[in-house]
Formats: sequence, C-alpha cells, structure tokens
Amino acid sequence: MTLLLVISFLAYTALCWWIVFWDGAEVLEGWRAGLLFDWTAAVLTAAELRFGAVISWLLALIFGLITYFSG
Repeated sequence: MTLLLVISFLAYTALCWWIVFWDGAEVLEGWRAGLLFDWTAAVLTAAELRFGAVISWLLALIFGLITYFSG
C-alpha cells in the first residue's frame, strides 16, 4: 500500500512539475484542462492552472506526510 502511494505521489509530482515548469499550463489551457481536471478548469488561464497545481501539490504533500507519520 505504501509503495502504491509513493508511486502515485511521484507521478502526480511529475505532472505538477510539467504544468508549472515545462509549459504544460499553456498546453492544457482551455478545453484540455477541462478534460484532465474538471469542466470548471476549462476557463482557467495558464497562470491560474500553475497556481492550482502548486497548491494541490502542497496539499498532497502535507496529506501524505501526515498519513505516513501518523502511522
């Protein structure tokens, strides 16, 4: 179970890294963001997608650390 969580967190980290640092937000801007995330994301700009990716990654990190250390 822990290995699956680590692998999924690493995959999510790679997705967020692509969105924030490798122009993934420009690729996803518009209808593609709606397909990947939710239809409400279809109206977000690239900067808003980057901000959302950073915030969601930080929340996933905090949740993962709490889950891991609460034991």
